[in-house]
Amino acid sequence: MIESEQTTNVSTSEIDQTIGRMEHLYRAMTGRDMPAAGRESAGIPAEKDPAEHVERQLNRLLKALGDLSFAAPGTAWIPPMCVWESADEILVSLDLPGVPRDSVQVLAQGNVLTITGQRLAEPRGDFELRSCEQATGPFRRTLLVPNGTRTAEPVAEMKQGVLEIRIQKEVSRTATAKTVRVN
Repeated sequence: MIESEQTTNVSTSEIDQTIGRMEHLYRAMTGRDMPAAGRESAGIPAEKDPAEHVERQLNRLLKALGDLSFAAPGTAWIPPMCVWESADEILVSLDLPGVPRDSVQVLAQGNVLTITGQRLAEPRGDFELRSCEQATGPFRRTLLVPNGTRTAEPVAEMKQGVLEIRIQKEVSRTATAKTVRVN
């Protein structure tokens, strides 16, 4: 019986550590503590089945993580992005079909590049939109330029629905925000 209690104590300790790691993951991903509503203590009450308790705790944590949205508030879609890097330059490419050039903004601040804009469902004469599988609405992408590089002012160009941003690498000491013109 003593061996059984020791096994239960070790298992409980490991379970508590796992739940603590999951809560830590939630804090790391969101920057805040787990929501207080429905939160139970990490310890397993003696009257509860340990497996059921752990399952409830993990389901609670996974649901909280699943409810997260990593897009900025109000963001309707996230355009696909590719980033290439050479010794002298960084090239960022975003697929933005149907997005007018004048609705795209590129902001460079230090090593952070933020691209925002909006794609609207275009009216089709007398037709009324009934269904649309194309992503529409505002979008926002933020990119941290690779560590160890300081960058010059980016050059942005839109061609056939693809936004390309070229950033020449250079040493710079300014971290002021600059709006980049999209050509």
